[in-house]
Amino acid sequence: MEDSELITKFSEVENNEFPDFYKYSKPLEMGLWVLWVAKEKLNIRKMTSEQIALIIRNVKEISADGKSINNAFTRAKDKLHIYHEENTVFFEIMKPGKDYLASLIKGGSLEIFYFEPGKKYQSKKILANHILDNLKGEIKIVDPFCGERMLDILKHYPKNSIKILTRLTNLKEKDKNSFLREFKDFKSEYSNIEIKDYPNEDIHDRYLFSSNILVILGHSIKDLGGKESFAIVLNRDTSKNIIESLEEAFNRRWKQSTVI
Repeated sequence: MEDSELITKFSEVENNEFPDFYKYSKPLEMGLWVLWVAKEKLNIRKMTSEQIALIIRNVKEISADGKSINNAFTRAKDKLHIYHEENTVFFEIMKPGKDYLASLIKGGSLEIFYFEPGKKYQSKKILANHILDNLKGEIKIVDPFCGERMLDILKHYPKNSIKILTRLTNLKEKDKNSFLREFKDFKSEYSNIEIKDYPNEDIHDRYLFSSNILVILGHSIKDLGGKESFAIVLNRDTSKNIIESLEEAFNRRWKQSTVI
């Protein structure tokens, strides 16, 4: 691929679902970020260190050279795969590399993710890759408006016990019947997911939490990407009191609710 074409592709690609490039300052981190975006968004599986440096300089306007990228990658072989083809060396990011980039951002006590209107697929990827993938242990969800799209997202987490508290009376009759039919078939394959119908009107906000994270959602999971919205992610270490209060309220409401 010509340099000009590569620069154009990176200049135009949407990367809102990835960590902020400018949060990184080292050649390893910046280089891995370029490889990640290239692989996930442009279907470019591998790149040379010179190509990576070209993107960092010309698209991100940060000084970089191929030698520094190459040296950093050579010392981090666990995070990527190295190809030797004729006289050229190519690099491909692997899952440990992606996890490494995400872990550097996750060190803070608060994160905010933006869901653009009209981009449901992209919003689903952000929710899955940067939020749900980082939840540990049992996941508890409060969402007054359940929908089939929620099931489609949560089915990718069969190892987590998931409890969902909702209010079926908030749904239109047609939508409620459709959801109940879908969930009947769904739960025969995904027994790790439980849903209960809460009878009272005192749940309005959408949020979820696990042993390590609290996530406050601006919209129901099924509607993310339909309208502009945000997700606020709080680390349990710095939000222990509020998470414990929410957990106490959840457990109390769970006992009052009816199994779907």
